[in-house]
Amino acid sequence: MTASAAHASDPYLTVVLTGRNDNFGGDFTERFLRALRFNHQHLADAGVSHEFVLVEWSPLSDRPFLAAVVEDASPGMVPEFLTSYVVDPEYHEAFSLNPRLVFQEFIAKNVGIRRSRGRFVLTTNTDIFLSRGIIERLAARSLEERTLYRAVRVDLRNGLDVSHLGWDVFEEDGNVEIVNEIRPPCYTNASGDFLLLDRDSSHRLGGFNEVYRAAKIHVDGNFCVKASSAGLKIVDLGSPVYHLGQGTLYAHHPRYRERPELAPWGDIRWNSTVVYENRADWGLAAAPQRPVSAGIHYLDFDWEAVPPMLDLRRILLPAARTSADSSRQSEVTR
Repeated sequence: MTASAAHASDPYLTVVLTGRNDNFGGDFTERFLRALRFNHQHLADAGVSHEFVLVEWSPLSDRPFLAAVVEDASPGMVPEFLTSYVVDPEYHEAFSLNPRLVFQEFIAKNVGIRRSRGRFVLTTNTDIFLSRGIIERLAARSLEERTLYRAVRVDLRNGLDVSHLGWDVFEEDGNVEIVNEIRPPCYTNASGDFLLLDRDSSHRLGGFNEVYRAAKIHVDGNFCVKASSAGLKIVDLGSPVYHLGQGTLYAHHPRYRERPELAPWGDIRWNSTVVYENRADWGLAAAPQRPVSAGIHYLDFDWEAVPPMLDLRRILLPAARTSADSSRQSEVTR
């Protein structure tokens, strides 16, 4: 099936990605484009109707938008398969409760989930490659609603030749450095790299946690806890996703082992088993939006779109307490 035939006004799949033009990791744009083209081509070849939604969070004022760079580099994809939302930097400052965090990854992903059109929504990262098995499962259109699908992330060793990356390279055992195992009941490990859920359930859950904003680490696992406590099934798809090299946490975690509160991803020790409840306008639903080009939209700043730092209407208890004692109320109103 041709790429154009895989496009639809009501796609089966939305892939939500986030980033900005900051050269994160040294070659961010190249890594992003490499994975984007790979995943798009295999989804199209398999006949999976799909769209990519890129959320550019807090763009740098002295550089072109990442969305514009991607648009120039992939003219055949924009706007047919790729739509970008550039979020005014003032939102980052308004949301921030930790000056060490320069990128609110999961609030950005909420912006994408909010604006997705697919029946199913995959939140992942810009340098993740989908496996053969995942493409086949998507092509079979056998996914079920109210089921959160997870996938193991396989980290490939550094130094691989990236001039030709195909499933033959990814599936070669000798190229594997780390397999990030996932375990029941919530399958939280490396969950930011693959969370696949139907759009309606994503909206009913209210996206990722926008209440706790002092860290971004474990916010992905916190979403798994929220899904489980809401009665959704969490299932290992049985096929992996691939990543070149080890993740950022693996590379930089040792230097913050003694002082985790100084880490640029926030303190790893926060209680990510607490169930959160976002406001109904999560994902900057009320943000004014204006077109930049056919495939790029800019979200102007408005305080009305920013939730308060503290909501005194309710206190939410950890999922373990609500599931262990069904007679107790999970929401205590004041």
